[in-house]
Amino acid sequence: MNCPMELKVCKNCRRLFQYIYGPEICPDCVKALSKEKPEEAEQDLTNAVVTRDINNEKELFERVKEYIIAHPKATISDISGAMDVTPKQLFEWIREERLEFSEDSKDAWFECEKCGTKIKSGRLCSRCKGLR
Repeated sequence: MNCPMELKVCKNCRRLFQYIYGPEICPDCVKALSKEKPEEAEQDLTNAVVTRDINNEKELFERVKEYIIAHPKATISDISGAMDVTPKQLFEWIREERLEFSEDSKDAWFECEKCGTKIKSGRLCSRCKGLR
């Protein structure tokens, strides 16, 4: 009997991979993390490093989210400098629709990848997503 595999997003690099069991991390990241600390067993390394990294990212994300709420006109540059987070990470969270900018922060808005309309979060506007 074959057990169905599902696709998951790697908690480390955000790429899709076929998930079977264990931590939600792709095989490439397991290998890369194992090379960083070869003295640890692969499973222990995966569990400890991924759990730590996920917890650190969750904590940072929550702090950034609170900062954006407290500073609604903040730009990517402002947030990056104040919160010690890379603009690349901020863009990822925005494109994943985990963060959204307010009406007041029009300088931080992005363009829909399909039609070019200004959007606050994600990759597509609601019209291009088919929500209108």
